[in-house]
Amino acid sequence: MTPEVEQAITQIKEAFPNHPVDVEPEGQGGAYITVNNVQIGEQYMPSTSWIGFLITFQYPHADVYPHFIDGGIRRVNGGLINGNGFSAPSNWQNRSAIQISRRSNRLNPAIDTAATKLAKVISWLKTQ
Repeated sequence: MTPEVEQAITQIKEAFPNHPVDVEPEGQGGAYITVNNVQIGEQYMPSTSWIGFLITFQYPHADVYPHFIDGGIRRVNGGLINGNGFSAPSNWQNRSAIQISRRSNRLNPAIDTAATKLAKVISWLKTQ
């Protein structure tokens, strides 16, 4: 992994200290990241999920995009999660997943870190 990717992983672990973080090198200097037991909102059942994403070797000059959550998540009313930033069915690291598309249109590598992007995605999930 590149030093920048390793630093991003450290920042994620520091920003989410109560959530186990799984890291798998992807072979080109990046890493597949899965943050576990994340509270995504009471409107979902279950209300917690893992969130996975790839930090590419181009980081910090490439957006951390897309993110994925457990494919078994449903709305409390029983509805599926799809459309408006969600794509399902999808796959993340051989797991059933729902893709979350929240691209950073004005990426600023100095302030837009993988940890801040994850926090923004979680915040967005809680409003959907």
